Amino acid sequence: METLFNTDINKNLNQSEFEALLQEFKTDYNQTHFVRNKEFKEAADKMQGPLRQIFVEFLERSCTAEFSGFLLYKELGRRLKKTNPVVAEIFSLMSRDEARHAGFLNKGLSDFNLALDLGFLTKARKYTFFKPKFIFYATYLSEKIGYWRYITIYRHLMENPDYQCYPIFKYFENWCQDENRHGDFFSALMKAQPQFLNDWKAKLWSRFFCLSVYVTMYLNDCQRTAFYEGIGLNTKEFDMHVIIEVRLMVYTCLLCT
Repeated sequence: METLFNTDINKNLNQSEFEALLQEFKTDYNQTHFVRNKEFKEAADKMQGPLRQIFVEFLERSCTAEFSGFLLYKELGRRLKKTNPVVAEIFSLMSRDEARHAGFLNKGLSDFNLALDLGFLTKARKYTFFKPKFIFYATYLSEKIGYWRYITIYRHLMENPDYQCYPIFKYFENWCQDENRHGDFFSALMKAQPQFLNDWKAKLWSRFFCLSVYVTMYLNDCQRTAFYEGIGLNTKEFDMHVIIEVRLMVYTCLLCT
């Protein structure tokens, strides 16, 4: 991993682009965004029956996913600190975002008288090591998919407020911009590594990851149709909309290089 971001070895690194991205992350647009109010507890108390359990599971899954992102970005920031301080700092700032998201979701669980022990997850988590290009493909897609999922849910609930069962969705418009910025950073990382994009093997791998990530998302969501129906969405239509929008967004990075 370190050699990929060594400016003496990799002449494709556009440090000026990374420095511009670093300033974007330092601005921290969402620093004061994740502020709770009394609506959270009131909404949780009103939520009963199957929807309550389904929503708790949604918070648990989302919190675990965000915290996993925090651990990944924190580790990458640590490893690259000496090799490329600019890229390392961006990873550290992205870990800040992910930790903020995880903490916000965990506070949501407290409205339901539950909480995840994130410290335990840090100690007990088993780490699996992958080649950097696999991390980049999967994480880039994950961040862009996250953007489109969040903004789609937000827009749907703004148009259909009767399905606004919990105020966390009101935060998704700004929240999804964190996901989008993370994805843009990974796009810049991959463009600085032509071997990840330009030969036939790279193109085949990128298509494989697109397909596998889309299929995984769809199958996971089909198992949780009750959640999407609970907020007034058709699961299949929601997923197809996200896939189409993500494909248009990532085409120039992964599929048309």
